[in-house]
Amino acid sequence: MDMRSYMTRKLIYVLITLFAIIAFNFFLFRVMPGDPVRILVPKGVTPEVREMIMAKFYLDHPLWEQFIHYLVQVFTLDFGFTVSVPPKGVPITDMLGPPIMNTVLLLGFGTILATWWGIWLGRAAAWRRGKLADTVGMAFSLTFYSMPTFLFALIMVMVFFGQLHWFPRGDPYSMNYQNEDLLGKIWDRAYHLILPVLAYTIEMMAQFALIMRSSLTDVLTEDYIVTARAKGLSDKQILKTHAMRNAMLPVVTVTAISFGWAIGGDIMVEMVFNYKGIGLLTWDAVLARDFPVLQALFLIMAVAVLIGNFIADIVYMYLDPRVHI
Repeated sequence: MDMRSYMTRKLIYVLITLFAIIAFNFFLFRVMPGDPVRILVPKGVTPEVREMIMAKFYLDHPLWEQFIHYLVQVFTLDFGFTVSVPPKGVPITDMLGPPIMNTVLLLGFGTILATWWGIWLGRAAAWRRGKLADTVGMAFSLTFYSMPTFLFALIMVMVFFGQLHWFPRGDPYSMNYQNEDLLGKIWDRAYHLILPVLAYTIEMMAQFALIMRSSLTDVLTEDYIVTARAKGLSDKQILKTHAMRNAMLPVVTVTAISFGWAIGGDIMVEMVFNYKGIGLLTWDAVLARDFPVLQALFLIMAVAVLIGNFIADIVYMYLDPRVHI
C-alpha cells in the first residue's frame, strides 16, 4: 500500500470516527435522567415561558430534528449559551477562548518537558539496566507515578507558596496583567506557570520514563541489536540508530494522546492551583449541571484526542515503514 492510499484510508477513518463522536455527544446528554428545562430555567416559571425556552433550544421538536440542528451548530461552531456557569447567558464559543489558552500553555509546556525528560530518564535506566542509574530512576518514576496528583500539588503549594513565598499559587496571571507591556506579560505568565507546570511535568514524566524503559529493554534483546554489535557498531550508534527508533513507537502513542488530552486540562492540577483552564471549567460545569457547556467541552476533548491519534499514525510511518505496508 502506497502512502497516498494509507493517508486516504486513515482520513476516512478519522471522518467516520468524528461523526460517531458528534452523534454520541448528542445522545449522551439526551438519555441522561432528568428534565433539561429544569436546568435551563428557574423554578416557578409560567407554562408560556417554559414553552418558549423549549422552542428556543429545540426541545419541543422530534429527536431527529434536534440532531440535525445540533449538527448545524457544531459545524458552525455555535455551542449555545452558558446556563449556570458564570458569566451566565454568554455564548459558549466566546467564553472558551481564555480557558483553552490557559490550558494549552500549562499542559503544552508540561507535556513537552515531561516527554523530553521522561524519554531521557527511561533511556538511561534501560541502557544501564540493573545498575545504580536504573534503580534510582525507576524508584523516582514509580514513586511519582503512584502518588496522587493532588497530593504532590498540595505539597508544592504549601512549601513554595505557603512557607517560602517564592511563587504565586498558580493563577494564570496577576491583577495588573492587562496594564503590562509584552515582555511584562510574558514574564507574568511564565512566573505563574512555574508551579503548575512543574507539578504536571513530574506527574507525566514518570509515566513516560516507565514506558520508555520497558520498551527499550525489550528492543535491546532483539536479534538485530546483537547483529549490530557483531558488525562493530559503537554503543552510541546502536542506541541512536537502531534501538531508540523502534523503542519510540509506544512513546509516540502516549505522547499523541497526551497532547490530545492537553486540550481537556488536568482537573486536579487546575483545582489545586486555582488555575482557570478547561479542567477547572469542566469541574465547575459538572457542579452547576451546565449541560451545554459540558457538551461543548466533551466534544472539544474528544476531537483533540482524535487529532492526536491521527498525528501519531503519521509519525508512525516515518519511525516504522512496516506500518503502512
